[in-house]
Amino acid sequence: MLELLMILEFLILFALAAVSPLAGISANQLKYAFFAGKYVKWWRRSARIGALACLTLVFLWLAVTLLIWSLFGWLFVIDRITVMLPLFAALVPGAACFALTKRNIFESLRAKSAAWLLASVQTMPIAAWIAFYLVLADVPALPDARELSLYLVVVIVCAAAIWLYQTRRLASRRLPRLAVRLFRGAVLTAVLFAALFGAFVWSLEKSKFPATMAMVDHEAADFGGGTKFALVPMHAGSVHGHDGHAVHGREGSDVHVDHTGHGHEEHNGHSDDVHVGRVVSVSDLTGPKEGEPDKRFTLIAEKRTVRLDSGAVVEAWTFNGQIPGPQLVVNEGDLVEVRLVNKNIEQGVTLHWHGVDVPNAEDGVAGMTQDAVPPGASHTYRFVVNETGTHWYHSHQVSSVQVKKGLFGPLIILPKGETPADSTSDMTVFAHEWETDGGTVTALDLSDTFQAKQVRPGTEVRLRLVNSSSNTKVFSVNGTPYRVAAIDGNDIHEPGLLTDRLLKIGGGGRYDVVFAMPETPVTLALISGGAQAGIVFSNDGRGTPEALRQGDVFDPTRYGAPAPSPFDGVTRFDRNFTMILDQVYIGNYNGKTGQLWAINGEVFPNVPTFMVQEGDLVKTTIVNRSFSDHPMHLHGHHIHVLSKNGKPLRHSPLVLDTLLVDPGETYEVAFVADNPGLWMDHCHNLDHAAMGMSMHLAYERVTTPFRIGGEAGNHPE
Repeated sequence: MLELLMILEFLILFALAAVSPLAGISANQLKYAFFAGKYVKWWRRSARIGALACLTLVFLWLAVTLLIWSLFGWLFVIDRITVMLPLFAALVPGAACFALTKRNIFESLRAKSAAWLLASVQTMPIAAWIAFYLVLADVPALPDARELSLYLVVVIVCAAAIWLYQTRRLASRRLPRLAVRLFRGAVLTAVLFAALFGAFVWSLEKSKFPATMAMVDHEAADFGGGTKFALVPMHAGSVHGHDGHAVHGREGSDVHVDHTGHGHEEHNGHSDDVHVGRVVSVSDLTGPKEGEPDKRFTLIAEKRTVRLDSGAVVEAWTFNGQIPGPQLVVNEGDLVEVRLVNKNIEQGVTLHWHGVDVPNAEDGVAGMTQDAVPPGASHTYRFVVNETGTHWYHSHQVSSVQVKKGLFGPLIILPKGETPADSTSDMTVFAHEWETDGGTVTALDLSDTFQAKQVRPGTEVRLRLVNSSSNTKVFSVNGTPYRVAAIDGNDIHEPGLLTDRLLKIGGGGRYDVVFAMPETPVTLALISGGAQAGIVFSNDGRGTPEALRQGDVFDPTRYGAPAPSPFDGVTRFDRNFTMILDQVYIGNYNGKTGQLWAINGEVFPNVPTFMVQEGDLVKTTIVNRSFSDHPMHLHGHHIHVLSKNGKPLRHSPLVLDTLLVDPGETYEVAFVADNPGLWMDHCHNLDHAAMGMSMHLAYERVTTPFRIGGEAGNHPE
């Protein structure tokens, strides 16, 4: 529904941007027709029809906006109501008077009054073009003071200038020659197009990333309505007070900021200044550096040619020559050590532990927590796992390319002391899109056909479904009742039996499906994107696929039984953030023009950074105003879903690391800021992240020595 209304809004504004100049031209020509005494009736009719068309389109746009507001809420229209509506409101009275006045305004009104009516119609194109531009290319999702005032001031100034010009013309009643009018119009048009082209070229050049830059920029820090604190630059050297003054300090020293925003270092003695505290580098936020690991692994990144079951050939990048990479099985509480070796991936490679709340230095984000590992080099990760469930690892260097090419694998964390029971069939499968010579092929692991698997009746089967592709995938299980036992590695409380649901998993998400094997075959099918992949489980290993391809989509917010949660309706949060997800229909990004994906009206690296202090209780409202779904992934933390579309959860607590937000949906989520560092928060449709939908959560006083670009060639996306 939202998509339909947004398309309608786009078409209305496009029509208004096209019609309003014609109305303005007709209104202006009416003046000259009156001076000449010819074609007055024709131009009056043309101008009135144009003005009426503009008014009709404005009111249609307003009706659509109000309908979106009533259906989806204030955050879906906040920019339309506060920024765009005033542009039209300033002009509608004059345009309405012009359209509805049947008398000749030049005979019945004074010059100044007639000029006001003309200016209202002639300024309408400026308001329409601004509104269309904002929807098309520069969404003011959460308008600031500049956006609230700038565009309105532009419209008012233009209207005043046109009014003065028309007042002078009407007072003189001088009719310029046709050649003069045509020349003047041609010059004005040429200047307009030159200005637009120059602005485009300037914007394209300005959008280019520098050779090296900080991944986190505090110029647009968002404190979520909580306690503000002095901002430490990402690469040491100075601290910013609340008024923007720089406060210099050394990493590891205590820095103080006085009440004017200025600061100084202090090593001894008492001070009444506001204390900033000890600056910490992400390089110090490591796992245990000593001690014998409980589990030790080596992963070698290298290029290989692999073949899908159908015979399609994929030029893949692999870990240990496997697709997916080796399954790493550990237990809760284990000290895990993984040595990453880059054999021949020229771009460099890292390891990110998706869904595992590792210390910040172990997070594997190139340019943020480490440099990408170049060919011939290695990097060792050490961390203690404090959770259980189905997780996965993948490269976070040029991730929109490297994950797509195969640099990923499963990480299974079993409860402390547990091993898979002999009577259990435990199977991890990845839904992935592979680029082949014949186009994109969707497969389960490397199988783009239906496989057969023999399972004895009575066996408890656990299917760990992982979506490693960017696009959302839909699975179905047919042939026996089943339960969704866990989502993103976190157990569902008292999961109920399902039979006819479609399981929709966003990029990076995981579902654990369990069932008792019956005497008859059971079919797991990947049914999205025209896929013909799946697994048939049967007693003899020869079952025929019977995929369920229609049914209601499973809603995890309405599943399971209630259970205690750390957050409830009376929790007082220290910080409340808003995250509005938008598409930018066309924009410039790093020297290229195309569709962008924005958070709060900005694209990386200009998206505001969410600032927290350790121990904060944080709530975030996530709103999807775009055409696409977005699996939002916060590193280093797990989020608790509080509500969906304004309705609090009444079923099992839902603890996630990747939240799939469909168009038109609003979620409230919460987490405890208990893992200090600098953390990415991005869409796990990695193509969206690569085109702007990426931001950061930053703890007070944390810095990083790493940068994007530079000799290391860090590009985390």
